[in-house]
Amino acid sequence: MRVRDLIIWACLSALVLFAPAVQASVSVVDLLSSSPDFTLLVRVLQRSGLIPVLNMGRNITFFAPTNEVLSKVPPSVDLPTLLEYLIITDPIVSTEMEDDYRVYFSHLRSPSSSDYPVPIKVKHVQAQPGEPSDGTGKRLVVGSANVVRHDWIADNGVIQVVDSLVEIPDTLCHALSRLANGPGVMQFFAQLFVQHPWICILLAESEDTATVLLPTNAAFTHFSPIELNYLVSTAGHDDRLKLIGEHFMYSPLYRQNDTTGEGNDYPLLSGNMLHAAATEDGKIRFNNEVDTIETDILFQNGVMHTLPSLIVPWTYFAFTPLKYLYGIGAVKFAEELIFHKYRPTLVDAQILQTIFAPIDSDGSDSPSSEKTLGYHFVDYPITELLPGVIPSRLQPSSMNWYHQRIKVTTQGGATYVNGAARVLRDPVVIGNTAIVPIDRPLEMPPKMSLAAGTVVGGSTMMEFMRNLDIFNEPDLRGWTVFFPNDAAWSALGSVTKYFKKKPEMARQLLLSLMITQPLYSVDFTTEITDYETAFGSRIGLKTGKDAKKLSFVSTVTQAEDDVELADTDLLFESGVIHVLGSVPIPEYIEITPRQLLDAEGIYVFVDLLEATELHTDVLADDSQYVILAPVDAALNFEKITTATLNLATQLGLHILRRRNLRSGRFIDGESAFDSLVPGISITVLEAEGQGPDSEDQILSIYNRPANSWRFEPVRILSKGMTSSGAEIYVVDTVMPMSALVVADGRSWWQRHGVLIALGAAAGIIVISMVSLGWFWIIYQGGRNWNHNRSFANNVKSIVQFRNGLSGSNGLGHTLLSSDDSDSDSNDADDEDEEDAASAVGEGTPFLRQASGTLGSRVTGDEETDEEAEEAEHVEMRGGR
Repeated sequence: MRVRDLIIWACLSALVLFAPAVQASVSVVDLLSSSPDFTLLVRVLQRSGLIPVLNMGRNITFFAPTNEVLSKVPPSVDLPTLLEYLIITDPIVSTEMEDDYRVYFSHLRSPSSSDYPVPIKVKHVQAQPGEPSDGTGKRLVVGSANVVRHDWIADNGVIQVVDSLVEIPDTLCHALSRLANGPGVMQFFAQLFVQHPWICILLAESEDTATVLLPTNAAFTHFSPIELNYLVSTAGHDDRLKLIGEHFMYSPLYRQNDTTGEGNDYPLLSGNMLHAAATEDGKIRFNNEVDTIETDILFQNGVMHTLPSLIVPWTYFAFTPLKYLYGIGAVKFAEELIFHKYRPTLVDAQILQTIFAPIDSDGSDSPSSEKTLGYHFVDYPITELLPGVIPSRLQPSSMNWYHQRIKVTTQGGATYVNGAARVLRDPVVIGNTAIVPIDRPLEMPPKMSLAAGTVVGGSTMMEFMRNLDIFNEPDLRGWTVFFPNDAAWSALGSVTKYFKKKPEMARQLLLSLMITQPLYSVDFTTEITDYETAFGSRIGLKTGKDAKKLSFVSTVTQAEDDVELADTDLLFESGVIHVLGSVPIPEYIEITPRQLLDAEGIYVFVDLLEATELHTDVLADDSQYVILAPVDAALNFEKITTATLNLATQLGLHILRRRNLRSGRFIDGESAFDSLVPGISITVLEAEGQGPDSEDQILSIYNRPANSWRFEPVRILSKGMTSSGAEIYVVDTVMPMSALVVADGRSWWQRHGVLIALGAAAGIIVISMVSLGWFWIIYQGGRNWNHNRSFANNVKSIVQFRNGLSGSNGLGHTLLSSDDSDSDSNDADDEDEEDAASAVGEGTPFLRQASGTLGSRVTGDEETDEEAEEAEHVEMRGGR
């Protein structure tokens, strides 16, 4: 060996000998390999290539699952990814943690953001008795895993042994989508968020991270359901995006970011700045107002904080009637309004108005014209929808620029508008605007002919209006039509027939029932108000306590005609219809007895009245008689003509005198009416089961002097009343003359015995006189034959038998004859005239008509003895 080689060897030996001792390092993998509890873990780490990560890492933390934990993991689970998520890039020593929790970042990179490590939250909580702790009474919790062995420290990091694996969090957008589709306390905001998917698209494309401030459902409790519906609707896009923009930022915000405790400002998606500061109780306070409920909910690409309320106030959204229309589902209606330039009316909640809004439904149409759209508006807010008529905003020319009305009714617990549109809920109020949701658009009032056709029992009035062409009145604009129903026209009886035969009078009547301005039931007052009719006259109207009654008041005489309102406020294109239960006839339309009898075709009876000159008073225009007019067929059947004996008496049974106009109608049967035959009164009896308006009646014919009565069934074919108060009853039978000799209750001998005795005595006298006469003739037989023949020619034998009225009571028979005197022809003529006068009762008040005077008619102002009349009527009815 050379010297040089020896020197080199010596130097190297010295270096080795005198070099300091170096201690070998212990890594996280070494610690895991030294324990039999982690053999399965080490094998998985080797297979997944994570050994170099653990060996080369510095100041790392590994949450290591034991063999027992790994043996329970299903084969489908991606263990390498889960284990990589458990490798934290910061050292975590339990005994050194000061916060209750802290967010750390794992070695795993987010699939949605390759530059962003997936965060993980580690909690430092109080250990319960029996639970493993770090020696300070606390323990670590990571996700759903509990640390069962704390702070196993290696040279390059710390091992925390866990009892389970930790699930990797989802992405923000997936988590929000899951919340939106399932029940939960954060569902509503998530539903708003997912309607803007472009936010998540931008987040994924930029591979950025974000923060979501998630209000719970409770944050929206001060919003009405309509406002919430609006926010989720298509129309709520802008407000919804504004709301999301105030609760979203493209950067991660953790509580631990506030290192000073004074807070920091962060830019929001909306462009506004958000101030966030950590609180002492582990929360974050935003804008110095809202504290988080749960802080730092971690996701792969961001973080979420839940809030009890919104960051912005409710007024931030500035809700308007238009937004409410969208909120109640009246989308088509709202779009039509915008198209027809109604937006200014819809975006100002301070406008006083009510909107009837049709809700969208399958196959439904929305109003399409500006006119029909205007009909859905009212110029004041309606907070409670009650039955009645409401003035719409529409003022068409067909209404003479008056407001067209909307009619509200109720039926079966539901509320309807214009009879067809059903109200779906109470009015919704936003500011000074009320919105009434309805199930279909409002129908415009139809033409008058169609509206009148809806009146139940209105065929008679419809016939009048068609025949008179009232429907086509050129000036029919903004009118009120009083529309008598069929019952009203039927009650007029003969008067209706008269109007049908006299079109010019019918037109006058109908025009007098039309007012030249719209007048609704709400306009009727207890004070008399004058209105102009379509005929050009004026009429007063008022109501009483009973709203179902309407009084037509004459502006001339102030006479009132109370009429029942059968129905009110039937709207039509040019006005309104009110249905009446009777027909008010103005005083300038005069109805006379002759007109009614002519309308009924009563001709024979009128001719007979004229033949007896009774027509002068009975058929006068101001007559107030009750006329029982037999039809022509009845008079012809009874062979009653102008040659009928005692014709005036026969007719007098059909003419009744009203004692005063307050005694009621004859048909009511409340009073007995005196006939023109003295002592004979007639009244109506109600048969069992029928009322006074029945056609079949029973008349009680009362003979006052004889205190007797007769019941006569009669059928009243028609009836009517004249303007002066006369009543006309068309009957199917003739009043019997036998009523004048009605039995008075005595026996046959009592009633006729005296007459028989007188007749027998008269017979004996006659026989005696005849015998004496023949004896005298035989005795004088030889006398001049010419003298005898002259005597026979000059004896005037007059025997007359007429049914007439006695001087005392107008009843019985009068026998007229001449005695056997030799009086001259003048004396005989005088006796004949006296006998004839006696036969017809010239001295009686009734038959003074023979000389052309009937006596003064009874008027409504005539003094009457009503108590005597009633007593007499009671006596009559008591005898029945």
